[in-house]
Amino acid sequence: MPSLPKNLQFKLQIQMTSDWHVGSGSGRGEIDSAVQRDHDNLPYIPAKTLTGILRDGCEQVAIALDGDTKGFWHDWINFIFGDQPALAEEAIEGAPRPAVISIRSAYLENGLQDALNQKKELQGAIAFIKPGVAIDPATGSAKPDFLRFEEVVRTGAILTTDCHLDFSEYPTVDQTTKETVYALLIAGAKLVERLGGKRRRGNGTCDITVDANANNWITWLQNQYSQATSPPAWQQSQLSPFTNSQPSQSNSNNKQTWWRIPLTLQTLSPLVIPKRTVGNVVESLDYIPGRYLIRHLHRTIGQYIDLNEAIATNQIIITNATIDINGQAGKPTPLCLFSEKLDGGLKAGKKVYNRFTQTEPKNDQGKEIQLKGERSGYVGKFDGENLPEHKTVELEINTHNTIRDDVQRPTSDVGGVYSYQAIKKGTTFHAELRIPCHIKDYLDKKDPNWHNKFDGKIRIGQSKKDQYGSVDVKSNQPTKFLSNKTVNEKLYVWFLSDVLLRNQNLNSTTNPEDFKDVLAKELGVTLTEPPDNQLLSLMMRSQRTESWQVRWGLPRPTMLGWQAGSCVVYEITEGIPDSAKLAELEAKGIGDRRVEGYGQISFNDPLLTSKLKDKTRSTVDSDQPNIGFNPISQNHPSFQYARIIETAAWRKAIENKALAIAANESERQEILGIKIIGEESHPSMSQLGSLRATVRRLKKPQDRNKVISWLTALESVSNREKKWDKTDQGLTKIKDLVLEKNSNLIWDYFKNIDWEKITITQGGEQALKDELWAEAVRTLVDAIIRGHKRDLEKAQDKTKNNINGEAA
Repeated sequence: MPSLPKNLQFKLQIQMTSDWHVGSGSGRGEIDSAVQRDHDNLPYIPAKTLTGILRDGCEQVAIALDGDTKGFWHDWINFIFGDQPALAEEAIEGAPRPAVISIRSAYLENGLQDALNQKKELQGAIAFIKPGVAIDPATGSAKPDFLRFEEVVRTGAILTTDCHLDFSEYPTVDQTTKETVYALLIAGAKLVERLGGKRRRGNGTCDITVDANANNWITWLQNQYSQATSPPAWQQSQLSPFTNSQPSQSNSNNKQTWWRIPLTLQTLSPLVIPKRTVGNVVESLDYIPGRYLIRHLHRTIGQYIDLNEAIATNQIIITNATIDINGQAGKPTPLCLFSEKLDGGLKAGKKVYNRFTQTEPKNDQGKEIQLKGERSGYVGKFDGENLPEHKTVELEINTHNTIRDDVQRPTSDVGGVYSYQAIKKGTTFHAELRIPCHIKDYLDKKDPNWHNKFDGKIRIGQSKKDQYGSVDVKSNQPTKFLSNKTVNEKLYVWFLSDVLLRNQNLNSTTNPEDFKDVLAKELGVTLTEPPDNQLLSLMMRSQRTESWQVRWGLPRPTMLGWQAGSCVVYEITEGIPDSAKLAELEAKGIGDRRVEGYGQISFNDPLLTSKLKDKTRSTVDSDQPNIGFNPISQNHPSFQYARIIETAAWRKAIENKALAIAANESERQEILGIKIIGEESHPSMSQLGSLRATVRRLKKPQDRNKVISWLTALESVSNREKKWDKTDQGLTKIKDLVLEKNSNLIWDYFKNIDWEKITITQGGEQALKDELWAEAVRTLVDAIIRGHKRDLEKAQDKTKNNINGEAA
């Protein structure tokens, strides 16, 4: 009996046995359809492609097991891969059944990736351009204006991906069910023969390996399938009522003392956090809202406290995760910052103005300088001397499609073609979990290391079961949320996240007066607007947030509030804000839905209270460490594919260098002893044609005698030998080029090529010189003769034009 993989995690290995193409949905330059490439600019197989093709293979298994009817084995496919609402024949009232399998994108082996990242010149050789045409069915010939060029990845690639079976939605699942699922996956993988585009025209043949004991699992399925029954039914999980004792507030001081637990999140795959849908493109936010981490909180510390009650009473806060800037969470760029439109800005690190403290700037002639608002990206900590670091989150766009089975192409009925905008893999974010002191004390008693339970991999965002949404979370030690800020006359408020607020009628509001009243009540002071002068005092923009209720399958109500980065200045006319109250308000935020990351504010940040006109950003030398290159050894699993890639790169380099040599008349004469005198070729073109035909027979080093025999026969015929000028020693130079003792002569002609830049295998340079010696000789001789013929034709045309001109 074969055993299931540990923790139900396993790897898929895909070996491509032909050239393959998984399109990106776009082209570039002369390429009409480019292949999908990852963040390292290397081809990969998207998880959606793998999931779809593996599901197709499993469906073939189900058809075979069910016979002609659509029986319960088809239910097993939906159990494994989830329901497909777009293909449902009847309306689905409840939420679709989730998949139990998670398949990630398949990438080249890590060692090969590292080698290709260090030697970027080889990345272009991993694929080539393949022309194609459309055939007119009426004439059977190519349609005019239908020539296209597609990028195709070379055969031999070995890609691997991580897979995981998650039965958490089925608490009562038994061992036999798990084994049936695993056996079905292995059987389905066996039936997958091709993937990607043009797979019915020779591209994309592959072998997918799931388990080394695949044959044993197939035998197990053969013996067990007659006893199998329908898969377990799925019921949406409900949060169980909490029955343990709850933390209690011991005194009012604890109410004002908050603790922060820093969280670091790194994207292990592209991440889609839906912002809005425009046509068939789903746009993504450039941060991770706190609400996406609430489910993770339930799974980690939900066993200790009633999170529902804590959330309802705002006793637990999780902030939005924003881009890492020097080890800290970036803050949204405040809207009070402006920069010179033509030459300046936070990105350039100069000519930035804080309009809360600086008036409209003027040039030497007294005219106002044109400014533009800084409205994007995030800023780091401001030290008071240099402009803060400024970063924007890199987003990528990936195009997908849903294939309709009967026509085998994407149609709008089943989803068609659509694109996801996503945060790139490898992006680091920072967030904080904030709790009051009495909850922290309670958790410490339950488990001193409770905060470490946050560590691990989670899946969030859209399309999180396959290609997107894998995030690694790491926590740090809790620290007290302290603030030593003192505010006297002016209060500067910076919105670090969107702020949702309600007015007296409990309606969503974006009226600045409503915010001022709520803030004044929280701080116990009286706030007024500064007197009207040349300084700005309010830079607030409204923001609409749309979202979707997955369980109901309906849109949620629109949330209207103020945009992160908004800022405002108030004068304090009565009272002095207590520093502890300022710290508490900065910790827990203001307004609605604070537990989800909304309502985060900061008071009197130095960036808002300082003048920035003459400040610049100090440049730091970022010397990259010199990482030694480790060539791929012969026992490496990707050695053969690495050799294929570098061989292609060598051939391209040889061809380019040969064309450069052939364009130079003096080099042609030096290498082959051929030249043009007047309008005549020496030797004649008939002799050079014979030489080119003979050299083409040079397929390997053992074929040297074919060229030498031709030269010997040529020298024995006096009238042919005379056609070669002995002063140029052409025949001698050709013989020297092919003699075994002069094997390195051809590489001397290519000495300007840096072979090390396009070699990644151990001993690859010498091995490729031996393998490509004959090809290099053929390429050089052919290029020289072609270049010689072009120049000869130009000389003859010039003479002909001169004669015609004189006759005229």
